[in-house]
Amino acid sequence: MRNPVLKTLAIILFISVLIPLGHAHGKELLSGNELVQLMREYEKAERNAKTTDWRKAGEYVGYVMGFYDATWFFYADPENITAGRVAAVVASFLNRHPEKWDRPAWDLVMEALQEAFPKTK
Repeated sequence: MRNPVLKTLAIILFISVLIPLGHAHGKELLSGNELVQLMREYEKAERNAKTTDWRKAGEYVGYVMGFYDATWFFYADPENITAGRVAAVVASFLNRHPEKWDRPAWDLVMEALQEAFPKTK
């Protein structure tokens, strides 16, 4: 059962993991432009393109799924959710909104997921 204590712990864990990672190499967290580069490889993987950088495609899916898993309580609980569906939802959002690519990746993923799976009150 999803309860407020687990939600709070998930938020704390998410924040405590992301903040140190963003400064580990002296740079900020993943940018929207960097996420788009990873997404392009994911799109190539979906087409089975021979030039796919599979590591980057996996990084994209891992990033968006990790974010979704850490923040699931912000969205409606869709039935039959899969990693492929989450990755496709975010990719669709990114492709429709190139004007937003200058924002942090986490912000774009959050907006994409909230748009696709709005939580009703």
